[in-house]
Amino acid sequence: MRRRALLLGGAALSLPGAAPVPPVHLHRPAAWRPGGRVVVVVHGVGRNADGYRDAWAPHAEAHGFLLLCPEFSQGQFPGARQFSQGNARAPRAQWRFGALEAAVDAALAAQGDAPGRDFSLYGHSAGAQFVHRHLLLTGATRARRVVIANAGWYSFPDTGTPFPHGLGGLDLAPAALRAALARDVVILLGEADTDPHHPSLRRDPVTDRQGVNRLERGRNFFAAAQALAASEGVAFGWRLITVPGVAHVNARMAVAAAPLLA
Repeated sequence: MRRRALLLGGAALSLPGAAPVPPVHLHRPAAWRPGGRVVVVVHGVGRNADGYRDAWAPHAEAHGFLLLCPEFSQGQFPGARQFSQGNARAPRAQWRFGALEAAVDAALAAQGDAPGRDFSLYGHSAGAQFVHRHLLLTGATRARRVVIANAGWYSFPDTGTPFPHGLGGLDLAPAALRAALARDVVILLGEADTDPHHPSLRRDPVTDRQGVNRLERGRNFFAAAQALAASEGVAFGWRLITVPGVAHVNARMAVAAAPLLA
């Protein structure tokens, strides 16, 4: 195996007025070459990108993809909610979503690959919160497939509900939301992720309208997106997949997610 931490990013790669570029922890299989498959994995609230890299490295080796795990550290990106919500109320140049793609491009260039190319995108827990908002707010146009795993809570595709629980108050074109509903997206949920008192699960009256545990909230989010697609008369490209016997554990969710992303 060729396991490496690529310490790119930080102020040196940031533009004035833009979000900083996070460092990327990676695993490059020996057989991988530029132009091969790339999978980007976004960590949870623990911000342990190196741990996600280690959990995912065997899957990268088995499937032959370049694994990139950006690290949204507390120092560069303070505030758990600002990270998972993508800082969407800030000017667009400062959004964390752009920082993700800048980090991917820096890592690709360092591996001799072309910046701007496509990749598969996965987020778990708070990373799933980041990823689904990236999809709904920006289109995540470079992601050939998006897997959203065990998010704690969601921005429902509802412009009548204020952000962050919905998309109300944001400058979003209706066509962009319709396009997001047609994308190749998997909502991946652990069937045992049902603890309503999990220490990192957000609980308050507004959020609890989505459900009282991650499994319930994920199913309700998928159903809301499906219903919106039907009402708008657009093709719905999302799938809901549940993983038996798995709770809120990235390493076990990765077993189910890796074949979807490779």
